[in-house]
Amino acid sequence: MRVSRLRALILWVPLLTACGAAPAPIGSTLYPPAPEARPAAPPVQPAVPDDIVARSAQPFRAQRNEDGQAIDQARLYDELSKYDVICLGEAHDSPRDHYAELSISEALEQRARVSGRALGIGFEMFQAPYAAALHSYGVGRLDDAGLRARTHYDDRWGYPYAYYRPVLSLGRSHGLPLKALNASRELTRAVAKGGLNGLTPRLRRQLPDELDLGDPEHRAQFDHSMADHPRVEGMNVDNFYAAQVVWDETMAANAATWVSKRAPMRQLLILAGSAHCRHAAIPSRIERRQPLRVASVRLSAETSADSEGFTYTLVFDGK
Repeated sequence: MRVSRLRALILWVPLLTACGAAPAPIGSTLYPPAPEARPAAPPVQPAVPDDIVARSAQPFRAQRNEDGQAIDQARLYDELSKYDVICLGEAHDSPRDHYAELSISEALEQRARVSGRALGIGFEMFQAPYAAALHSYGVGRLDDAGLRARTHYDDRWGYPYAYYRPVLSLGRSHGLPLKALNASRELTRAVAKGGLNGLTPRLRRQLPDELDLGDPEHRAQFDHSMADHPRVEGMNVDNFYAAQVVWDETMAANAATWVSKRAPMRQLLILAGSAHCRHAAIPSRIERRQPLRVASVRLSAETSADSEGFTYTLVFDGK
């Protein structure tokens, strides 16, 4: 079901006021607060070495999931270079995943330079209201400390900055546009707590142009992720789902807008949690907006089910 912003606010009142609640991550990183509770402090992440990504280097191959074909790195990079958008689905706390992101980023940058395509890198880790700060970093007007401060990185994301510094540095050194894709925390938390109808006019203006709350595959994936989490009185699972949709739709809208302005001469590489890179999340919502080719890569897969909804899955030789 595809609905405009206004229609979403009107048509989904019953959904947003349904009973039932369960606290769980929205996507893979949003933990909505309990009603009337103070926002929790971000979890303290363990310190990691500055060179953690380099230390985590491992050879890897890939599987093309449509036909089960095993392909080497060079073939993977060549195939990915043909897409308009590539969504890399990471486990946020996996150094090995961040090494793979850097390797893929380097390979696509080299191929884009040869083909004349403008490659950009989009980040779930940075929220759209802080896009100017990320741009300033990319053009050399901010250093790493300035970027962290201006985007409130440690509070709003919180995973070790060393995981993302290599890709950020690669983008800056090659002049690649760096795009802040994510919805603001204020918006997603407000939706999770009070639903779409409870938004203030200021937050409502931050909603993406379209919200599809009726995708059965996307909802099923969400419900499956919620099943393992304890229930808390007063929490509304449908509001949580609406926040998930706002999260995915915002990133899809920001990605589609940037690429489509100069398609096919632009390509965007997205770094996001694995839940956001399944086809029913960001990829299909980009394709709904624009006639773009979108691929998704699962960077960490423990079981075959982990590969469902992804175009490719990485296989690490060191596992």
